[in-house]
Amino acid sequence: MFENGLVLSSPGRVLFQINGFEIYTYGVIIAFAILCGVMASGYIADKSGKFPKGTFVDLSPFMIISGIFGARAWYCLVNFKEFVFSPLNVFNIRAGGISIHGALLAGFITLIFYAKKHKLNLISLCDYAVPGLALGQAVGRWGNFFNNEAFGVPYDGFLKLYIPPFARPYQFAEYDYFHPAFLYESIGDFILFGLILFVLNKFAPKYSGITTLIYLAGYSALRFLIELIRVDSNVFIFNIKFPAFVSLIIFTGAVASLIFCLTKRYK
Repeated sequence: MFENGLVLSSPGRVLFQINGFEIYTYGVIIAFAILCGVMASGYIADKSGKFPKGTFVDLSPFMIISGIFGARAWYCLVNFKEFVFSPLNVFNIRAGGISIHGALLAGFITLIFYAKKHKLNLISLCDYAVPGLALGQAVGRWGNFFNNEAFGVPYDGFLKLYIPPFARPYQFAEYDYFHPAFLYESIGDFILFGLILFVLNKFAPKYSGITTLIYLAGYSALRFLIELIRVDSNVFIFNIKFPAFVSLIIFTGAVASLIFCLTKRYK
C-alpha cells in the first residue's frame, strides 16, 4: 500500500489450514523456490550435454534432504544457547531457524559423494548447480516477508517494510517501518542468477569452476552488505556478525581463487 511511500506489509504467516493443521506460506514458498532451482539447473545442465540427461533431477532429492539438514544443524550450532534447556526444539524446524551457509556446506558434501559414485566431474557439477541455487535463493527470500523476519534497521523512506509490534526487536519496539532487507537480497540474487547464466555460457567451457567461484564471491559480498543493516543476528566474532564473518571468509577465498585461476590461464 502507499502511505508516504511504498509500504510492504505481510498478510500473515498462515496460508491455509487442513483439519486445524496450519500450512505456512514460508514453507510453500521454499518448496516453490527449490522447484525453481532444480528445474533451472536441470534444464541448463541437460542443454549443455555435459551430464547424462536428468542428472540434476536425480540428484535433487539428496541435495534437498542434505540441504535442509545442514541448514538446520548450522543454525542450531551457531545459536546453541537457544537449545541448551530445550534440546528437543532442535527438531522443531517449523518454529524457524535455518542457515544458507549450512545448506551450502551440506550440499557441497552431497555433490562430492554423488560425483564420486556416478563418476562425474565435481567442479562441473558445482558450476551447473549454482544457477539454480541463486534462483532458488531469490525466490525463497520472499518467505521471510510473510514471516516478518530478515528485515533491516528502522527506515522511513520511500520503500519500507511494516513490521507488527510482536515481531519487532525490543530495542526497536517504537518503530513501525524497517528496511526490507529480504527484498534487497532477493533482487541481488536475481541479478547474480543473470550474471551466472552469462558467465556459464561465455566462459565456463574455458574456465572450469569460474561460475562456482563467481557465485560464492557474489553471494558472499551481497550477504555481507545485507548483514550491515539486518537486526536479527545476535552471534558475533571479533565484533562482526557471524553470517557476515563467514561471508567475508568465503568472499576472500573465492576472489583469491578467481585471481589464481585467471592468472594461471594466461601464463
